[in-house]
Amino acid sequence: MDKNAWQIAVFFAGAALGGMYLGGYEWLRFFAYFGSWGTFGLIGSSIGLGWFGYQVLLTCYRHGLRSLHDLFSHFFGEAIAPSLSALTHFFLLTYAGAITSQYASTLSNGFTAWFLILLPILIAAALVLGGWQRITSGMAISLSAGFLLYALIFMDHLHVPIPSLGYQLNFYWMVHALSFLGLHFLLCLVLCLPFTSRAANERSILLGVRTGCLLFFAVALLGHAILLAYWHDVHSSAAPTMLIISQLLPAGGWGLATLSILHLGIWIAALFYALAAPVAHRHDLRLQPIILVMMGTMVVFGGLTQAFPWSLSILASGATYCGLLLLLRMLWVRQRL
Repeated sequence: MDKNAWQIAVFFAGAALGGMYLGGYEWLRFFAYFGSWGTFGLIGSSIGLGWFGYQVLLTCYRHGLRSLHDLFSHFFGEAIAPSLSALTHFFLLTYAGAITSQYASTLSNGFTAWFLILLPILIAAALVLGGWQRITSGMAISLSAGFLLYALIFMDHLHVPIPSLGYQLNFYWMVHALSFLGLHFLLCLVLCLPFTSRAANERSILLGVRTGCLLFFAVALLGHAILLAYWHDVHSSAAPTMLIISQLLPAGGWGLATLSILHLGIWIAALFYALAAPVAHRHDLRLQPIILVMMGTMVVFGGLTQAFPWSLSILASGATYCGLLLLLRMLWVRQRL
């Protein structure tokens, strides 16, 4: 596997898993709540991420699209592209701030929660100064550590009860799977775009997306199986993985919290760099002031979520709808060709 394919694979998997995957709440909310139907949702989301991700990244490679602005220009036209691009940038940053605040709230409250909001953002700023190479290495190490952690938890409880298909029989699992696909497709696209234009050929992109999708599916399926195995202990928890590991190891919760904050910082750094670098290049600006503005936006909306927890779903929905809009437009354009 060449360097570019490996970078696409690492960031595709990291974006598909998201910034809070180690906490386990995303698997619980999108998939495990629906039992076996959630497993179908996870499989469908993985296939969708791989197929849509490859098709859009291939389009970017063939047409020399290097940023969200270029992509929106290609799919929607020059007139509306700046507005859609700015709106998407805004919703991605507010979503990142909201999930950072949510995770901080699961660990602590008051002044400590504010510190835990700032900590991953400061980690991200330090990583951004080191460039893509440092962020790539950090993401690869973080994903490896997360996979090993999930594997160790799973090995301690190999029996996974499979709920019957009559359990949670409704169509909400489809809605949640589609929401997950829309949001994480957008994240995969943003984080992988910087490497697509530098790919050696189309096969390099295909290999990177396939590998990244398989990595995502392996980790996500492990997390889903763990939650089903410990369902009665964690079904109402906002930090299910931490609850499980605290039962297995008395001090394991602190280790998981540290690893989660580091991964969140790496994920935010990748998002900062992927969003800021094209803007700086397009408008001939310095990168550092743009990063500071992004950090400020995250802190403001992280604080908003801390004060008004109900605002999290609104902020997350904005990024999700942007991703779904792009998916629908891509399908429309492909159908007309």
